[in-house]
Amino acid sequence: SSGINAECPLRPGDILGVDDRLDSAIAYVQNKLCGESDALVKRDVHSAALQAYGSVFGDIWDTLKSWSHDKLCTTKLQDLLDILGFPEALDGAVEMAQSAICGIFSIEKRDMEISTERNLQSIGAFMKTVRILVGRLLKDYMKGLICSSRLQELMDLLEVPDSLDGAVEMAQKFICGSGILSSSLVTKDSAALQGFIDTIMGVVDQLSELGQSYVCNAGIPELLTSLGLPDTMVSVVETAVDWFCN
Repeated sequence: SSGINAECPLRPGDILGVDDRLDSAIAYVQNKLCGESDALVKRDVHSAALQAYGSVFGDIWDTLKSWSHDKLCTTKLQDLLDILGFPEALDGAVEMAQSAICGIFSIEKRDMEISTERNLQSIGAFMKTVRILVGRLLKDYMKGLICSSRLQELMDLLEVPDSLDGAVEMAQKFICGSGILSSSLVTKDSAALQGFIDTIMGVVDQLSELGQSYVCNAGIPELLTSLGLPDTMVSVVETAVDWFCN
């Protein structure tokens, strides 16, 4: 008890080195240790302590929320404190914010539903992607090569993921056969559309790792570069950004 009494006269925060706004929070703890007897004073100090803690916690939350998923959710608590320049006295607040935000990331990724509106949006984006693929193929390759190539060979030439095989196949058919592209044709090819939606969702996962503050303020060309995706996937990224940010 003698150690406690010796420390009580010190100004709040001198020893802990925390944000000045937490003076009232430390005063509350100091009051508990030093035995303040006035009930009214206790209540006022307690209220001020909660407000101060909430203010600092809000800053911690805003800072961590702007980080990418990988950076935030794989960094150890002590490393977070060092990066943020916070004393160990705030480890509980930082840990609470980290756990809550990483939990939100998981819930958002797991619970994203493909609504009717998003399904229609994906059909439009799919058709736009097929048109882009048709344009790229006709610009860079002879029709004979396009029509005699296997699907996988065309996908390798276009540098698109396997999940876009339906879009590439439809582009090839458009060039070499039917010459028809319509929303009704797309909806009938459910496997191709599902593969396209899977591609969008995969990009959404990648965007979550880059962080909302960056993704929702960046341009599509910049995001294509950050994700390492070809410009033929511009419509995929546009749709993924819309789903991720809205």
